[in-house]
Amino acid sequence: MAKTLTSLELATADSAQRVARLQSLSEEALRRHSVKAANEREADALWHLIEAHLAIRGSSGITTSRHTMRAYRRGLDELLVMWQGENLLRPSRDAGTLYVQRLLAGDRQAVIAHDPPRAKRGRRVKHGPLSRATVSLRVAAGRALYDALAWSGATEADPFRDVRLGRTGSRLDNAATSRIYTDRELVELLAVTKDEQDTLIVLLGSHAGLRVSEMLNLEWSAVDLVNGELLVHGGKGGKTAAVLLSPRLSAALSGCKRRTFAEEHLRAVETTYVLRLRSQYGVYNRLRGLCRRAGIDFKGVHALRHAAGTRLYSQTGDLGQVQDHLRHATLDMARRYARSDRRRLRGSLDDWQ
Repeated sequence: MAKTLTSLELATADSAQRVARLQSLSEEALRRHSVKAANEREADALWHLIEAHLAIRGSSGITTSRHTMRAYRRGLDELLVMWQGENLLRPSRDAGTLYVQRLLAGDRQAVIAHDPPRAKRGRRVKHGPLSRATVSLRVAAGRALYDALAWSGATEADPFRDVRLGRTGSRLDNAATSRIYTDRELVELLAVTKDEQDTLIVLLGSHAGLRVSEMLNLEWSAVDLVNGELLVHGGKGGKTAAVLLSPRLSAALSGCKRRTFAEEHLRAVETTYVLRLRSQYGVYNRLRGLCRRAGIDFKGVHALRHAAGTRLYSQTGDLGQVQDHLRHATLDMARRYARSDRRRLRGSLDDWQ
């Protein structure tokens, strides 16, 4: 008799154990398990399939970032809610395209109604249309589901294969874009910080160009104040890279480290991470509070990184420096900051006769 797995066996295992257990199934047993999960719309069982497929066949394997995994899990849960009338193994024609159109149009009442009551802290379901970037993540989650179902032999359907969102102009094309904090706004944010943690969030983003996940993962052991740099471990794509510190960020880290380790000595508790906050929501909430006190629009934590790229290009005109500082894989990824600095173009045209 073919080996089978129960929901309890998978639920009580950790991620690595779940992957190993699913991988150990015979082709027929894996197919039966997947068909059952899809027919019964078992969210956890379907997620375990995605998790296993990403670990075994995904481009990043077991190093797939926690941010990506969270986005895929959220995308799976929302897809199951919005596809109540769809047969997952035999979705209707154009089901993927229609799903995307609903997301772009803000037709997400089912998801909003399904959102469980939460405490004050925690992410809420967004009302209204989703941004194209968020919809792209939802599509990626849908593709991950059907890649996993195909891997397990449950179906050959691929409703998201030909779904395209189309290219749109970069939000960084204008230096006054709503997705970048201006130099003036950064000054105002730093003026209303209440403690070192507030200051470090602003500076790690706007000076070092760190992503929120990189801020949270930054350990004191990776901060080299003597040489004025820090090491980003497990950045996007699982890469490790050195980032130079500005004098102000170096001073802020130095002061924070001195006081942190003094407190650590008194309390006999080891401090590993630079930020005491341990969740992305905590960082978002801190920066949102700073924006509220400064009287400026909250543009997200990633807008701090965009500000770093825009400011560096404005000062140097050197895309190579932008690429190096922000750790972009290609020069094309840094080129968006060249497009964002329209003032440089206007200055070049002023003397034309």
